[in-house]
Amino acid sequence: MRLLVPISAVCWLLTLGESQNVISPWQIGFSAGLNIPAYRSSQKVDKAVPIPGFTGGIGGRYALTPRLSLTTGLYFTQRNSAYTFTETYPGDTSVGAFRDTYLVHTRQNGRLDMAHLEIPLLVEWAFLKGLQYESHLTFGLQAGYQLFYRLYGDIEVSLEGLDFLPLFGFSPQTRLIVARGPLEKQSIAITRGDFGLTLGGGNRFQMNKHWMSFDIRYYHGLIDIFKKPSGTRFYNGSISFLLGYWL
Repeated sequence: MRLLVPISAVCWLLTLGESQNVISPWQIGFSAGLNIPAYRSSQKVDKAVPIPGFTGGIGGRYALTPRLSLTTGLYFTQRNSAYTFTETYPGDTSVGAFRDTYLVHTRQNGRLDMAHLEIPLLVEWAFLKGLQYESHLTFGLQAGYQLFYRLYGDIEVSLEGLDFLPLFGFSPQTRLIVARGPLEKQSIAITRGDFGLTLGGGNRFQMNKHWMSFDIRYYHGLIDIFKKPSGTRFYNGSISFLLGYWL
């Protein structure tokens, strides 16, 4: 009986030592980087200029198998884009028996910034794996909540084809600027919620006990996030380049 206690204690210590050496399937990490907006819109634009934005936040990773993992997190993402577009429609003015028809051109030079809190739920498959590195593909879903948006720039209204212009030596095709001013944020309205698909891939490298990661992800929004102007469909999207550190 005296030998049973020491033997049991030794077995318990060995079991405890082995459990401490087991690698946890959970990992917590931090990622940050740049994104390039990839919007899709029914409104044709004369020019669209993507402006790099910021993406960053905290993430979690759970290993289902040595090659298959689930990843999620909470990220702040701001997307920025500048644009120019022109709308043209007919107009007319009547004074007594006189009637003048012309074209109205409305030109916008603006910039749209949007910020979202985003939660992705992704499956990560390591198609190439070594002791201290891996290459993986990711795919899954992503939900977002709009924090704020900013719209600024200017709008210009001009008239073309006025009948009285040739009387002063101007061509009928001359555009006469009749109004110019700043864009108003109230001219658009964006929904709070967003939802879409995420595809990507990347690499992970072990550094001592921790891991560094580099990922490229494409987000493809599935919800029309424009409530105003009516008749205009606008879908969120971006390509992100993320550098991460995993504990």
